Amino acid sequence: MYLRISAVIISLIFLFTVLKKTILTHDTGRQSCRCPPHEPCWPSTSEWNLFNESINGRLIHLRPVGAVCHGQEFNDDACNYVKERANNSAWRASEPATLQSANWESSWDGCGSCDISSYIDEPCHQGRIPVYAVLAESASEIQTAVRFAKRRNLRLVVKNTGHDSMGRSSGPASLQINTNRLKSIETVSDFIPHGGSVSLGQAVTLGAGTLALEISQVAVDEGFNILLGLCTTVGVAGGFIQGGGASLLSPTYGLASDNALEFNVVTAEGDFVVANEVQNQDLFWALRGGGGGTFGITVNTTIRTFPDIPGIVFTLTAAISRQDEQFPDVEHALWEFATEVINILPDLKRSDNRTGAAIVSGIQEDGVQVVTEILFPNTSDTTSVQDQIAPLLARLADLGFSSVYTANTTLYPQISTYFNQPRPLDLAGTGRIEGSVLISSTLFSSPSGTPHITHVLTNLTYRVGDLIEIFLSGGGQVRANKGIVNSAVLPNWRESEMLITFRRIMPSSATTKHFVDSQMPVLRGLETPRMGSFVNTADPDEPDFQRAFWGENYPRLYQTKKRWDPDGLFIVNLGVGSEGWDREGICRTGGSESREYL
Repeated sequence: MYLRISAVIISLIFLFTVLKKTILTHDTGRQSCRCPPHEPCWPSTSEWNLFNESINGRLIHLRPVGAVCHGQEFNDDACNYVKERANNSAWRASEPATLQSANWESSWDGCGSCDISSYIDEPCHQGRIPVYAVLAESASEIQTAVRFAKRRNLRLVVKNTGHDSMGRSSGPASLQINTNRLKSIETVSDFIPHGGSVSLGQAVTLGAGTLALEISQVAVDEGFNILLGLCTTVGVAGGFIQGGGASLLSPTYGLASDNALEFNVVTAEGDFVVANEVQNQDLFWALRGGGGGTFGITVNTTIRTFPDIPGIVFTLTAAISRQDEQFPDVEHALWEFATEVINILPDLKRSDNRTGAAIVSGIQEDGVQVVTEILFPNTSDTTSVQDQIAPLLARLADLGFSSVYTANTTLYPQISTYFNQPRPLDLAGTGRIEGSVLISSTLFSSPSGTPHITHVLTNLTYRVGDLIEIFLSGGGQVRANKGIVNSAVLPNWRESEMLITFRRIMPSSATTKHFVDSQMPVLRGLETPRMGSFVNTADPDEPDFQRAFWGENYPRLYQTKKRWDPDGLFIVNLGVGSEGWDREGICRTGGSESREYL
């Protein structure tokens, strides 16, 4: 009897403590925060151990990968192992304690880093690397982890391959749920959504951790196409598709999010739900373009596939040395060359609106480089392609560029094989910051459009390592899907033709301030009114992210977020619902939420 009374008293004391804390932190101007380490609310070692047992031993303690190169943790063999793999994107995708862009492993202010290249006696800080990670291999393990994080008021982050460009795959003082081990590929000829009765045609269901390189190999073997980007280590079923998913095949098939047919998701309540066109339609709508790491944790995604087709890729590579006396100003020569390439794109799109292209211009210590790949889908007529390209080559010859470039036309009987090859974009491990803008079809196709675009790009301030990437990934089927596909993706994608991304390589401990203050205003001023940005290659300091990333869809996204995650368990930098939180999603910021979205 005494024990029963004691238990009741203890329960009442615990309840009073919780209620007191809730009252003190609710609507009083004080911040309500996630539980940090070294506070009484943080789980004890025994509690972490019990949690680990409940998820089949998937819990690991994280230290930055550079820790083995510093101080008392130094291990010569382990340090060399890490250094040998530091720029390997596939290794970084599989390693829970690192990211593709090393700057997001450090604190926002550039401090708190653990750089593998710094001196051995420099301290290794945890930075933005989570304290623990769950290496999930099943939906049930994710459910248990989500419920644990929610119950213990822990900061939760989700990492798949770590390609995120805004620091959303990491966070300090947090628990990471890592989905990289969820690798599965299941093709089906007639996909019927759960709860539905009508076939949506051929599709593939991908585990959240499936890489582009892995699914592209299956596509080659089985003879189908799927919307993929140009980086083979991206997790296709996660943030790629939830951010919209732009591809050189988008003019042919639409955005990747347009072709998402179903998601299996663990919600903020720890429930496992199916979202498609017949059930949980609001969640389905939000996951198709509303941003990754925000509405739940994807276990697998079903994506429409297409019969494989032939295609031709025209490749043009120019390299101009700073020692070349013919080009005393190599930066000027770069843009003179790139301008001619960009100028031909409207004519190619008028000939076939499914044409896709990627132009990457880079500044290097010893010179400059421009790499162009133009994709002509569903054709085997190399003569026709060469005829279309001939005016460009003639113009480049007239300008004296014949000695600095090589040009090739490659026929792919299966265009899927084009996406199944390693690329320079797969390199990783440096610090990197980027921002992007969409270019409207109106500006792109106007006589003054491409000259204006290249003029603005020449006004940017460039450093060694900078890249300007121009993608012809709009128009065609992306535009045709307007009013047909009901998704959360930025509506201006339907009016866009081109995506321009500026990437800057930077030290892993550097801040984003100079890039944000000096470069992004120039890009944003490229077109008025502004078309917006691609959320997957966006400025991490975007001041008007709601409109830039989602436009008129944001109020509905905000309400969907409130329904599925009312307590803000899934908060990411500049994600839907992040207005009411600090930058790391640790503390609420009181009344900062925009009333426009309530």
